[in-house]
Amino acid sequence: MKMARAIPVLSGGTAAVLVMMAAAPALASPGRAGHSRSAGHTRITSILKSGDTVTGVRGSGGRGVVLTGSVTTSSGSQVPFLFRGRLARAAGATVSVLRPPFRQVTSATFYGPNTHLFNPRAISRGDVRAVGSYVSSASPQGVHDQGMIYLGPLSGRGGSWRSIDVPANGRHVTGHVQACPRSRPRCFVMDTIAHSTMGNLVVGNYDLKPMVDGGLVSGNAFIYNITKRRWTLLQMHGSLSTKTSLYGIWQDGGPGSPHYTLAGGSSARGLQRAFLINYNERTGAFGRPAFYVNNNRPTAFTHFDGITAVRGGFNLVSISNGHSPALVFVPVRGQSFGRARWSPVDVGGSAVCPCSAVTGNTVWRSHIIGLFVPKSSTLPLFPQATLRRP
Repeated sequence: MKMARAIPVLSGGTAAVLVMMAAAPALASPGRAGHSRSAGHTRITSILKSGDTVTGVRGSGGRGVVLTGSVTTSSGSQVPFLFRGRLARAAGATVSVLRPPFRQVTSATFYGPNTHLFNPRAISRGDVRAVGSYVSSASPQGVHDQGMIYLGPLSGRGGSWRSIDVPANGRHVTGHVQACPRSRPRCFVMDTIAHSTMGNLVVGNYDLKPMVDGGLVSGNAFIYNITKRRWTLLQMHGSLSTKTSLYGIWQDGGPGSPHYTLAGGSSARGLQRAFLINYNERTGAFGRPAFYVNNNRPTAFTHFDGITAVRGGFNLVSISNGHSPALVFVPVRGQSFGRARWSPVDVGGSAVCPCSAVTGNTVWRSHIIGLFVPKSSTLPLFPQATLRRP
C-alpha cells in the first residue's frame, strides 16, 4: 500500500463502518441497515447503504454531522459522497453523490470535511468543504492520485472545485523546499492525497517516483494553505523521507486562530508511531512532536487517523497492527501533550466477526468510525454501520 493512500478503503469483501464509543466491548449484527445489537454501554447500528464507505466526519451543529467518503460502483471504481444528518437517523439513508469536473476522472473519494460551524467566514451556512483525491486518465504519465478541494452545497450544484498537486521543484513551497531531491533528476510526485481540512489549511500526504529503498515508494506529509495557495512540506527530524503521514487537523482557539494540532503517524525513529504536533499557521513554526504507541506498549505500527477536541484535550482514533481500533484520549496542558488513555473496541470478538480486516478511520466526539470485513463476505461492497451509546 502506498504511503499516501494509507487510509484503508477495504476491498474484496463486504465491509461495514462502525462508530464506536469504546465504553465496553462491542457486539453487532451484520444484518440490514438499522439492525443493532447492544452490550453494556455500546451499540453498533448500520448506517447509510451498501457501497458507502465513510472516511471523514465533522460536526455540523447539535447532534448533526457531515460524513465524507465514497460510493463503490459496480465496476469497482469510487465516487465521492457527502451526507449531513444525525448518526442516529442515518440507517439506510441516501448520500449525495458528487462528480468532480476534472477531465476524464475514473475514480475519486472525499477523505475529510469541514463545516460552517467551525469556519463560518470561509464556509457559508449549508455548505461543506471537503478534500480528497481523484484519478484521471488525462493525468501526466506516472501520476496516479491528484488532490482536490470542494466547497459548496451537499448536492454539488454550483460548488467550486480545485485540483492540487504537491510541487516537486519547490515552487510555492515554504523555504523553497523541493519534494524531489536534486540527486533524483527523474523524480516526480505521483500521488497527492488530501486527508483533512480545517481553518485555512489542508493536510495530507504525497508519494514520489521512481521508487527507492528496495522498491518502496517514498512519501511524506504536506500542509496546504488554501488562501495563500502555498505548501509546507513536513520535515520530521530534518528529513522529508520518514514515512510520515498527516491524517487529522484541529484548529485550536476557534475561527481565525493560527494555532493547529496535527495528527498522524511517523517512522522518523524506526517503527511507525502515532504522533501529535502543534503548528502555527502565521509563523510556520512547529512544536515538538509527541509520539504514541498502542496502549503505551511497544508495537510495530500505530497511527492516528482522526482528531476531535474534547474537554481537557483530544479524542483520536487509533489503528495498530494486531490490535483492535481504539478511542484514544490525550490530555493537553498548554503546548504539552500528556499520556494517552486507550479504549480499544474488540470488533474482532463481536458478532460481526470473524473478520478478514478491521479499521478505525475517523472520530467525532466519543464516536470512532471504521470498517470491518466479515470473512464470509465475497462481494466487493461497503455497507456502513455506526456504534454509539444508547
